[in-house]
Amino acid sequence: MKEYFQALGCFDYNAANKIANRITKTNSTIGQILLMIAKCEQSYTSLEYLKIKFFRREDYSNTDVTNSIMNLIRSPLLTNANNNGDQIDSEDLNKLFQSLINFIMIRRAQIAIYRAIPNSFSDINSEHILCEIESIITETVEKNSCEDLGPLGIGAEKELMILKHLFMARKAIISYNFKDSSIFLYTAKTLLSSWREVCSNQTYPEKSNKNEESVGPFVALQNFFTGQERQAKNVKRANASPNNMQWLDKFLSNLTAKMTLYFMNILLEREKKFGGDSKTLWRKFSDDYNYHGLIRNFRGRSGAHSIVLIYEINENIPFCQDGYSCVTAQYEKPTGIDSFPCIYSFPEEQPKEHWQNIISLFQEKNEKNQTPFTRSFPIHSFDKNTGCAYYFIRIDDHVIFVALFTEKHSTPDNSTSEFIMSLANKLSGIDVLINLQKFGE
Repeated sequence: MKEYFQALGCFDYNAANKIANRITKTNSTIGQILLMIAKCEQSYTSLEYLKIKFFRREDYSNTDVTNSIMNLIRSPLLTNANNNGDQIDSEDLNKLFQSLINFIMIRRAQIAIYRAIPNSFSDINSEHILCEIESIITETVEKNSCEDLGPLGIGAEKELMILKHLFMARKAIISYNFKDSSIFLYTAKTLLSSWREVCSNQTYPEKSNKNEESVGPFVALQNFFTGQERQAKNVKRANASPNNMQWLDKFLSNLTAKMTLYFMNILLEREKKFGGDSKTLWRKFSDDYNYHGLIRNFRGRSGAHSIVLIYEINENIPFCQDGYSCVTAQYEKPTGIDSFPCIYSFPEEQPKEHWQNIISLFQEKNEKNQTPFTRSFPIHSFDKNTGCAYYFIRIDDHVIFVALFTEKHSTPDNSTSEFIMSLANKLSGIDVLINLQKFGE
């Protein structure tokens, strides 16, 4: 049955079904269970269970598969269960099916996690997803519960670890922690590359033709800050990346681009040491993820004076402009205008003369919870005394996006509002959620 789990772990469901059908000829009970698992796995990796009111027999949320395996373990086993006719020791088979039951428990927990992701995104301070992932890893993965399932078990473990590091990276970016953001994104990218590599290296009967190039560790190192959109646009054929892997890829790209924008001053300083500039920093991102390019083009056509990201410091999370925690010295929270530093500005010269006015306006509007999750357009404010207009919206728990105009915007402009919301949806993660839901359709 090794070949069956190889095929299943490589998302090659045609090959897995053919192998299971051959096993059915020697042990119909085991063969039928394997066919049922293949259907469940195809449903899981397609993210089909995210459909509204979705319920099907192959959904891992019901107990049919587990009960069938438990009944098989309790009953006398036919030893001739292998597809090549070799005998399998009943003790080894029991161990294998116990691993399979553990695997199904992991899948059920993963389904619950994916279904809970929308709430975790909208509740910026939610720790639910990370806590759930940590619990599964502690209870199953660290105990090698799926070690007998080959690439199938490896894939489940890597998927959990990727999710864990992506959500840790998201939290680190929101907290303006450059070091942790870099480490967690790099780890997630390396895990995703190694998962693909495991799949590409498998050999088994009835193997389908592969139509995607594997992404090795060297590529992950070389292209740490590159976007992944182009890879996701490959034509999906037999054995192509399934929806769950593609979504993780898009989530990674989204966070990498967000990190690059939030820490652009830090990254650009290093880029310039090697003769680069802002264009070289962003050139490997696809158009959808080149946030700096989108802002630059928007300013050129709209006539905006400045576009800035303001970080709102609170007492719970120390803030350092270079993105590193100041652990060697006692931290004192800045006060007044200094507690609202600028982390991104285009053009590079910050509109300091407008800073007090900007801060007063969004504090007056009490927009603490006015994120893209709760509103569909930015807040607009016009100052009659100065003739300046401000559009702003909170991206996450600390960061506020502000577009400043010095003329012609006494009333909200539709095209300006549409651009700001489009970018805010990308930065806040709404686009990633929409993409997740589309995969489930």
